[in-house]
Parts: sequence; C-alpha cells; structure tokens
Amino acid sequence: MNNIMALDIETSNFSWEIGGWNNKNMFDTSVVATWDGNEAHIFSKADVSIDGAIIHPLHPQILGDHITKHIQEGGQILGHNIMGFDFPVLRDSLDCWAIGDVMSKSESIIDTKNLVAKAAIGNKIETSLQSLSTYTLGMQKSMASVDAPTAWRNGEYNEVAEYCLKDSKLTFDLYMYGKDNGIIKSRSLDTGAIIDITVEW
Repeated sequence: MNNIMALDIETSNFSWEIGGWNNKNMFDTSVVATWDGNEAHIFSKADVSIDGAIIHPLHPQILGDHITKHIQEGGQILGHNIMGFDFPVLRDSLDCWAIGDVMSKSESIIDTKNLVAKAAIGNKIETSLQSLSTYTLGMQKSMASVDAPTAWRNGEYNEVAEYCLKDSKLTFDLYMYGKDNGIIKSRSLDTGAIIDITVEW
C-alpha cells in the first residue's frame, strides 16, 4: 500500500442550482475516485467500466470503509481543495460518517491547494489543479470541471468517471513532484510570469 491516496469527486449538479457553494449538503455526488499510485478505485452512482480500476457502488458505508481502512493502516488522504469541497460535500450530502472522523484528524489530510497557496508567501498565484498541473507537469485535465455535471446528465458516465480518476492521478503526481523536487510551478497573477513556489512536503 502506498501511504498516500489521492481522492477526487464529481457532482451531477452545479453550485448555482443549489444557492451557492456553501450549500454543500445539496450537491449530488455522482463519482468518487481514489488513486494511490498502484490501485484505482471508482465509486459510482451509475454502472461504469474503466480499465484497471476497481468499481464499487457509491454508498457511504462502502466508501467510508475504503477511506477508514487506508487511514487505519497509517495512510493519508490527498486532494486538491479536499478540505474546502470534496470532504465537506461527501460528509454533508452523502452522509458519509467516516469523512467527518477523518476531517477531525488534520495529520491524515493533505490539501495541495492549501499547501501551495501558503507556500506562495504573499505572491498571488493561480492555484487551480489545471494551472498547477499544466505549469508543473505539462499535463492537463481531460475535461473542464464545469462540463462534468452536464456530461453526467447526458449519460456520459464512463467519461466522467475517467475524468474524476485522472484528476486524482494529477493531484497524486503533483504532490509527488513537489515532494521529490521541492517546488511547484504556477503563474503569478501580478506579472503573468511562471514562477517556482518552494514547497516542503
């Protein structure tokens, strides 16, 4: 088992449909994907088939057991804005009891968005996963985040599941790059230049 497991979620609805980002209990989670560098797990509300991934129904107990097992074995959960979005949505809308437990253990969570923003030390930078992955890894997301709910509603379940898994892999690769190289690259919002952000992961 890799000690780090990246997690990403997708929803089938938009923030503007539920009165804003603060109403996280009203999001409808459609897919959750995890990746630890070796194993891919996808938890989905619809039937999907993704090569190399272990598929599970999206159920709070099944997902909770998966996350709890990783934590109990000494692992950490990694995500990009996981404390601002993914975990609160899973806790409040999916009623996943394990998430609330994990959120109380800050040492068990790694949030790359928060870490990069803090490491920027006063520099205003782009902090989206798309930006950081592009500038640091030369890799891009397979779909725009805003397109995922519509794709799901159109029955493109496999595409959304693959996109969710790719985002978890991008987050994993971004974290590992920062850990191995001590920097993450981003664009300065003041100058437009691509700059190195020193990270200590």
